[in-house]
This record gives sequence, C-alpha cells and structure tokens, in this order.
Amino acid sequence: MTTFRARQVRALRVAIASGVGAALVLPIGAFAAWNQLLDSRSATTVATNLVTIPDTPAALVAALGEGGQLSHLFVATLDASGVGGTVVLLPIGAATETESGDSSGAAATKAEVARRLADVYAKDGLGALANEVQGLLDISFVGVGALSRVEMINMLAPLGGVDVLLDRDVVTTAVDGTPTKLASAGETSYPIDRLVDIVLARRPNEKESERFARHREVWNGIVKRVGAGVDLPSDVDTTPAGLADPSNFMKRVLGGALQVWQLSAAPVLDKTLNPKRIDLYSLDRAEVVMVFASVAPSALSGADLPITVMVASPFNDPVVSRAAVAALLDAGIGVGVMREISAKEQPATLIQADDDVATALSALLTGSFVSIDRAPWVNQVVGIDAAVTLGAEFVASVRNK
Repeated sequence: MTTFRARQVRALRVAIASGVGAALVLPIGAFAAWNQLLDSRSATTVATNLVTIPDTPAALVAALGEGGQLSHLFVATLDASGVGGTVVLLPIGAATETESGDSSGAAATKAEVARRLADVYAKDGLGALANEVQGLLDISFVGVGALSRVEMINMLAPLGGVDVLLDRDVVTTAVDGTPTKLASAGETSYPIDRLVDIVLARRPNEKESERFARHREVWNGIVKRVGAGVDLPSDVDTTPAGLADPSNFMKRVLGGALQVWQLSAAPVLDKTLNPKRIDLYSLDRAEVVMVFASVAPSALSGADLPITVMVASPFNDPVVSRAAVAALLDAGIGVGVMREISAKEQPATLIQADDDVATALSALLTGSFVSIDRAPWVNQVVGIDAAVTLGAEFVASVRNK
C-alpha cells in the first residue's frame, strides 16, 4: 500500500468512525459484467453500431422496526448478469429536497424546511418515501417495498449465520425503559434473527450517526457470507416482472457476488433547513452520482442537462472519481456512467466525442482537468454524448489538494 493510499484509508476510516464515512474503495465487482458487455460486440446493435448500456435495475427496501417505524433503508441494484449486485445504504435521517434549496444545505424558505426520510414514511407512507428517495438519488426503481422484521429474516435466512465485527455494544430500550443488550463489541457469529434485530435496533434519542458503523459492518458480514452467491431458491421469479417484488429482487442479488457502499452523511446545521436541530443529514451529490453511475447506470433518471458523459478511470481511487464527477456537475455536465478500467495511464484527460461536443466540453472544462486531449469516439454508447478518461495530471491535482 502506498503512503498516499494508507493515509487516505486512515482518513476514510476516521470519517466512518465519526459517522460521515463511505466505503474504503470503489465498488468494482459490479463493473466486470457490464464492462465486458460494453467491450463486446454482443452489446452492439448492427443497425446503429452503438453500444447499449446493459440493464442494471434498482429497488428501494425500507426495513421496519418496532411499531412499524422506518429503521433501515437501502437501495439494492442488480448486476447486469442477472444475479449479484450492490446494496447502497442511506440514512433514514437524510434530508429531503426543497424547492429553493437542496440537501447540501442551500437556503430555503420557511415553508420549505427539509424533512427526514423517516418522518416522510411515518406521515405519508411508502409511496411518498419512494418519491423523495428518487428525487434525492435521481434514480428510478423497478420495485419498492417495506419489509417487516419477519420478512427481513426470511429474506436473509439462506445465509444461516453471519460473522459481524461491531465497534460498540448494541443496546435496545423496552417501553418501560429497561435496556437490553443485543450484541457486544467485537467479532461474533450471529443467527439471522439476531442479525436483523441488530440492524433494526433504535434507542430513543439515539443519533443515527451512532448507527452508521453498525449497519455497515452488518452488511460487510453479509457480503463475506454471500461470497460468490447463495443458491437461488426454486421459487425465485427470474422474469422481469419478478423484479417488482423487493424480496424476490433481493434473492437474486444474494444469488451472486455482493458488494456494499454506505453513502456519506453530514449533519445539517443550517438554521433555515433545520430550525429545530433534528437528527438530519445531507448527502454528497457527487458521491451519489459516482456510485449509481457505477453500479446502476441504466436506473439513473438523469438531470436535465444538455450533455451527459461516461467517465472512465484507470486509477481505482474513490477520491479521484468523486472529484471528477464533482467537476463535471459543477460545469453543468451530467454523468451517466462511471467505470473503473484497466488501461495505461496517460498525462492528459481524454475527451472522445463528435467535434461539436468535444469543443463544447473542452470549453466548459477549461482548467478543471488540468490538460485535455481530444480524439474521435469509435464505440459510442446509447444515451451518452462523450467519453471522458481521467488523466494522471488531474489525479495529481486532486491528491495534492
């Protein structure tokens, strides 16, 4: 491990421990299947000679705890191969969008105070929750479901048991105020019913940031237990219609290699957005786009932007990839696909597109990527206007900040 990588990993671990972290590396497992398709003539239509992005559907799963309250929330995406995929964890306290502001902390009017996703579910139900999450993430769902404790246990039952390393004890509080320890700090193997209880556990007035690491470690344990995938039950519906059922969707996700990503979440301190100082969190827009453009590009709804690009990086560095997405979004350019590739690193960032698009992109990105080269784009992708391959000079500028 290089000195930079070691320092980066330590910094990300500190961020995770303080409740604002994500994963340590980009989730690269899901890239393989559809990258092969993009590089293969099997995904090219004879009529247009354009490459089509394979189907990577997404489902929203709300896990309900005691009293039917929203206790855990994640988006599951299915790999292009049809089994396996990615689970993206997001906070139930994430701030909803507002018309004159957004969840990053921009100003809003008094009538547009942000709400917690958990409060949206409690007041307005699953449909309203799905609409808010779609707006926050700019992705569409083929299935949406709220799963009870029993349904969560049934979904994960094929795993049998899971080893989990916890950073602190997990304690719940009964209605009469009696505390009950569900799990102790350290590494332990848990049966599925206890594992689900650990995920759903919420104490009164417990900040969600105190639960972030717990959720991540539970899913890390699930990833290890799943390995190359568990056997699909005989009753699994593998047709497109079966994707609408979140439980069935998750059985297919667990049927292949799994990976997990926890979205960064920062407390919202803005007095206008959060006047009552509730346990409210903002998401990192660039990170959200980076992750879903990587693991579920076909599910992206896409912002109303004039140009959408595919970003390729030979560096497998989440800090660099996020910085690239942020620079593109700041320039008013959409990101429809994010790929980690195996390729020789080049000094300049390369833009491949038609002349008019390449000229427009070069003008919009002047200074953002240090130096830019241009080239024709041979294997174009349907719905994408240009390919941007990150260069070593841009990487150095990010790492030296």
